[in-house]
Amino acid sequence: MSGDQENPKDVWKFLYWPIVWFLVFLPSYLLKDIGALMDVFGIWLSILGIVVLAWGFSLHITAGKTLKKMGHTPGHRSIWPNRFVKSGIYSCMRHPEHLGLAIVPFGIALLLSSSVAILSSGWAILAAFFFVAVIEEPECIEKFGEDYFEYMESTPAFSLRPGCLTKGIRELRKT
Repeated sequence: MSGDQENPKDVWKFLYWPIVWFLVFLPSYLLKDIGALMDVFGIWLSILGIVVLAWGFSLHITAGKTLKKMGHTPGHRSIWPNRFVKSGIYSCMRHPEHLGLAIVPFGIALLLSSSVAILSSGWAILAAFFFVAVIEEPECIEKFGEDYFEYMESTPAFSLRPGCLTKGIRELRKT
């Protein structure tokens, strides 16, 4: 695949997460479960939801900005990076953007106090593992070869350490 040529799989990459999010919340909507846990846990569930939601979006945005800043050679017109990035937030985990997108539904479910959505948001985490294993990792191996294999050995796919996000944000501010 040449540097600026788009892959037909790219359409699937854009549609994947909206479909996952829709499927996470569909059972809650159909079962009229929105707000059911508010009576038991009150505002604390919503506060936790806001924190998780902010963390998920922060992971995704930090990863996206890192790729935009460091993942493109001059003149590269595609939105998909063509330069291997393993600094900043990518020094702690290989797929922070997908971890962020995977935990956003959990944050929304907590915010809505929906017991069914909280339970079904676990599927979003499984969807992240699937997406990374089936789409992202093979594509990165094809693009970056042996360097990516070495990176896989030293860096986990996902990390829940809060310091990882902080490190990513600090690195972005330096460059």
